[in-house]
Amino acid sequence: MVIRRRALLALCVILAPAILLLACGEPAPTAPLEERPQNVELTLYGFIAGTSMQLRADAIAEAIRVEYPDWKVTSIAVVGSAQRTSKRIEGECDYFLTGYPRLLEIEAEAPLHPEIDFEQATAYSLVMPTSPRYVHFFAMGKTGLTSIRDIVDKKYPFKAGTGAGGAKLLFTKILEYYGTNWTEAESWGAKHEIIHIATSEGVEALQAGRVDIGLSWCGIPNPPFMGVTFDLKLLPIDDPGLVQVFEALGYYEATIPAGTYSFVTEDIPTVGDTELLAVRPDMPEDVVYYTLKALFNHKDILVAAHTDFETQLTPEAIAASVAISQRTGVPCHPGALKFYREMGWVE
Repeated sequence: MVIRRRALLALCVILAPAILLLACGEPAPTAPLEERPQNVELTLYGFIAGTSMQLRADAIAEAIRVEYPDWKVTSIAVVGSAQRTSKRIEGECDYFLTGYPRLLEIEAEAPLHPEIDFEQATAYSLVMPTSPRYVHFFAMGKTGLTSIRDIVDKKYPFKAGTGAGGAKLLFTKILEYYGTNWTEAESWGAKHEIIHIATSEGVEALQAGRVDIGLSWCGIPNPPFMGVTFDLKLLPIDDPGLVQVFEALGYYEATIPAGTYSFVTEDIPTVGDTELLAVRPDMPEDVVYYTLKALFNHKDILVAAHTDFETQLTPEAIAASVAISQRTGVPCHPGALKFYREMGWVE
């Protein structure tokens, strides 16, 4: 028995090198190195903390982090559009969610930066649509207003709440369309307060009476207004001439359906635009391409954060978004086009 065991051991000693040599002679195939860029650092700007816009930004960042653990992706909430614009000018912003239609942004913000070529300094490329936005023109019931035209026809001494940039510019254009301006409106008692009306702060300002009308644009339903029980209404934007004013800036006709909020009992015609995930135009093509791979691989994370992603991340919505970019002059990033063409969604 002992002799047999020793013979077996000797045979193993003899055969082992031969087996190893054979194994080394035909190496096992190895997986190819991953082609995607490694250890990428990205900064993504949304909007004010707690808003649905920032929620979408956080979800986008999380989807990328889950897909690529070696990428460092930071999602940052800003105080307002001015801070986000400053970060873009300073080159600290890689991705961001658009706050205004591009033409409106340039008209509203360029005068604040006379020392630079604002349009060039803030240029961006389209990556994908994230959410439709609808202009909300709020009025307290006690104002007795039933249309926007009423404000001027009745010389109503309104207390308006809007943001300091694009929203105030839109309000200014509305006044001009109906034949007046801020100076004349102030002569009949009108006032203005800078406030983001589509936020909880805006709800509080309306309820407290600090403002009695307000203008903003946001997705629907907008969470801060879901629980409103005080006497509030939405004024329609259906005057054909006024609609044309908005369309010239990149908006399109839209509807806020009955039941969107408790105080909306019938469909309200308005105008809207699409919030975009945008990127600085010099971002490498492969980074944008793999960003989209991550986002569509983890669409569930995005939809869980906001249901708008369900309708926006479809072949039809993507194709429509690319078509709109051609109309507005905002280019679709080459990395995004590469991804969409591979998916067969655009030509």
